[in-house]
Amino acid sequence: GRAQSVKNPKTDAQQKQRSFFREVQDIISQFSKEQLAFLFPSTPKGMTRHNMLFQQLAATAVEVDGTKSADLSMLDTIGNAPTADLPDVSIAADGDNLAIAWDAETDFRTEHADEFPTVFVANVTQKKVFLVNSSVALGDTGETGFTALLSNYGEATDTFSGFMLLTGAKAALVGFGTMAVTERPPRKNA
Repeated sequence: GRAQSVKNPKTDAQQKQRSFFREVQDIISQFSKEQLAFLFPSTPKGMTRHNMLFQQLAATAVEVDGTKSADLSMLDTIGNAPTADLPDVSIAADGDNLAIAWDAETDFRTEHADEFPTVFVANVTQKKVFLVNSSVALGDTGETGFTALLSNYGEATDTFSGFMLLTGAKAALVGFGTMAVTERPPRKNA
């Protein structure tokens, strides 16, 4: 259909929607292009990774006191990676560290015990999102986890949530961006 003429473009509903749109855009902008490609290895024709993530985050909309907002604690998956048979992850501030742990026995965990997961961490309080590479293997049984420096992710009073994404990595990943570089070319201006 044709675009409709709006007599007052500043109604409460439109202002609320614009504010929500800005908030979701701010969350998405926290991911690099490489991280978006990690989350969405494939995309349907005509849809960008950015728009796919926007669609997932928009589904978390809640309205509190007349304000529409994204509730990151409602996310149970991100991207198009399956998370169904992965153990639930607990994420909490512990002194100066952020403790990330899991303790569920699943068939998938047993089959992939030697892989190092990536954990999606959401700071629900500050509306910040992170992909954190585990420094320990998934393991097949028992409680397993690792810690990260809390100041990189938030404060002790913040609320965190998240879940596991499996990358198939058989070694601990250090970060995004340089993982595929095995040999650097010599410097030209040395």
